[in-house]
Amino acid sequence: MGMTVALRTFPDYRNAFADFSLRARQAQALTAAPNPDRQAIDAALLELEKARAIYNHQRDILARQFLNSELPEAVSVSDRVKEVAELRWELTGKPEGTAEDDWYRAEEIVRLAAAA
Repeated sequence: MGMTVALRTFPDYRNAFADFSLRARQAQALTAAPNPDRQAIDAALLELEKARAIYNHQRDILARQFLNSELPEAVSVSDRVKEVAELRWELTGKPEGTAEDDWYRAEEIVRLAAAA
């Protein structure tokens, strides 16, 4: 039974991964600009974070079905904020003195993605 259910869940997982990959490529493409557009980067990171949450959810469903067991705890919100803030900083060219702004924008991005 578990394998049959997992096989039916696989297309949802595959689609979520494809969307997450697309969003990551779109965010990376923004780094090619000589002067990074922070609003465009924030919008791309929001879409990436939403896609990441959906992908992780689909991955966990599939893994649970294959393993028929509980999975470890998810990454904490503060860890996600840190990862998004670091990604934002990197995508904007690693400017000095933006840590606080990057953190606050990352908090907002993670919050909006969780509410979506």
